[in-house]
Amino acid sequence: MYKITATIKKPAGLDVQWLRFSKVKLTMSECEKLLFKPKETGKSFGDKVKLEDFRCVRVKNRDTW
Repeated sequence: MYKITATIKKPAGLDVQWLRFSKVKLTMSECEKLLFKPKETGKSFGDKVKLEDFRCVRVKNRDTW
């Protein structure tokens, strides 16, 4: 089990602390793709996010606690 933490930076938005648990190790670019909001009708771009202070560390599996 991996614990992923980061600060989400959105254009024209406040910074948000993010926490996620994953069975597989993820990279920062993979996590940015997870958070990407696709293009909506009437908009020319989707909303991209940037991650800062990204960390992906292995933790004990919750089932073994």
